Amino acid sequence: MYFDFTGAEQFLAYLAGDIPLAQVLTHPAYQTVWQHARQFGTGLTAQDVVAALAGQPSPFYGLNAISANLPRIQALLEVLRAQAVAWSITATAELHVLWPEADLDFPIYPIVGYDMGIGLQGAVCMNCNCPAYLAEPSEMLYYLIHEATHVLYERAHEIPPLAAVNTPADWRAYFCLWLQNEGYAVYTPLRLRTEQGALQERDYRILNDPPQMAAHRAAYWRTVARLESSTPLAREEYLELCFGPARLTYRLGCDLLRRLEQSAGLAAVQEAFWLPAEMFIAQYQALLAN
Repeated sequence: MYFDFTGAEQFLAYLAGDIPLAQVLTHPAYQTVWQHARQFGTGLTAQDVVAALAGQPSPFYGLNAISANLPRIQALLEVLRAQAVAWSITATAELHVLWPEADLDFPIYPIVGYDMGIGLQGAVCMNCNCPAYLAEPSEMLYYLIHEATHVLYERAHEIPPLAAVNTPADWRAYFCLWLQNEGYAVYTPLRLRTEQGALQERDYRILNDPPQMAAHRAAYWRTVARLESSTPLAREEYLELCFGPARLTYRLGCDLLRRLEQSAGLAAVQEAFWLPAEMFIAQYQALLAN
């Protein structure tokens, strides 16, 4: 993995009036953002970027307080430039714990705007306007490991576009896929976070709160029952189950893998990554029984 700062540099040049937005959006980092927006929503246009900059609703979110944050973004970029080699080495080592033979020769693009991070089609994009990174730059290291895990997952599993997920069976399969995908993404940096005492991020606080996790496991089984019901749910309800504020796919996916490692060892976690998602859940969800 290697850092490529040209995406962020071009967006900042656009904000300064030095280059047109059209040039920014042809950059490989923003092409990756465009592909992500198309896969999981309605796509992305230059007008969406302009709307986000004006504080209007837009799929190009992640630009809150951009004018006020510009000095902090520049400072974060300087930290990243100074840490780029060391963080690339650290992230590679953490990913190789689970995937020793993985080819990790892909770019990490610091960008401005959109999500806090995405990993898609052989690239990782990290939003330098993310409040968590501006407050604590090391959070970007943990999250780029998270997003790099999505890059590896996409190599091994087919992820359908959201528009193709329609039937109850589709949604059940989609939930299984994201439980596995996000589970690994949250799990992969857990060792490093634990070693460095960086467990204050909300998902990790809850993962280390037994009563909260007991409530999440109960919610998981209720969710499974709803997904297996013969009565279809509204699309918004399915989205809530997969990606809502309960974050079951993130937290329960990680909890399942943590329990798998405790019961069967790291090799079992490595092998489970390659299972089809529905087989993965069928084989291991009993670990969430109590």
